Amino acid sequence: MSDSEIEEKVKRLAEDVKLINQYKDTNKLYTNYSEIYPQVFYANYTVEKFICNPQELKQNGIDRDVINSLQNILQMSEETIKTSTEVKDELLSWINKDNCHGLIAFHKISGFDDSVQIIYGMDGWYKFRRHFLGLSPKDANYFIDECIKYFPLLYFREENKDAIKSILKECPKKIIYHLSALNDKFKDCVTPELKGHKSWSNSAFMQNLTKQPHLKAMQKEKRILLFLLRTNQEYLKMCAVNPT
Repeated sequence: MSDSEIEEKVKRLAEDVKLINQYKDTNKLYTNYSEIYPQVFYANYTVEKFICNPQELKQNGIDRDVINSLQNILQMSEETIKTSTEVKDELLSWINKDNCHGLIAFHKISGFDDSVQIIYGMDGWYKFRRHFLGLSPKDANYFIDECIKYFPLLYFREENKDAIKSILKECPKKIIYHLSALNDKFKDCVTPELKGHKSWSNSAFMQNLTKQPHLKAMQKEKRILLFLLRTNQEYLKMCAVNPT
């Protein structure tokens, strides 16, 4: 990877880590400093140089923003003594309703399952958290509270917690799949030529959705989008969302 690519990625990752850090009660970033410090990171300088002697780097023409970005990322992480081998052998396979672990990387790393790799950028982090939320949705309250974090373009109402109870255990992965389509793809399907039901049809086509959402006017409120799933021959209201 070239220095210019590293420069771009580390600056963006620093901004992403700030957003992730807003939910630090349930999202922890760990770093083994003894392993990472000796690594050559950028322009033939080690990570240790960036942390312990930034003035030398600035005098030698290294971009101040690159130095600050790396420092900010590491400052928002907690120290761990677990080695890379221990992380691979122990932590990445430690998955239950309360725990999931992943790797933050600038590119895919061979030998690791894709589901535990958070490829740089918020999209990678969202996909990682959504994947494990689909595996361990816990209960309706927890599920919707987590969805608020990981589907930032959707608006969730308090009533969703009651509406989703009857289908959550039956199809959590399908719910995550459809919410992901709404959050990530629907906005790209809305054009002046595609409004209302036609937009929904286009979104459903693009994502191969088995059922199309429906529009419903709510009294004294802006129009919102009601997304429905079919289960046991009946339509059940799953989630009311409003693209921003």
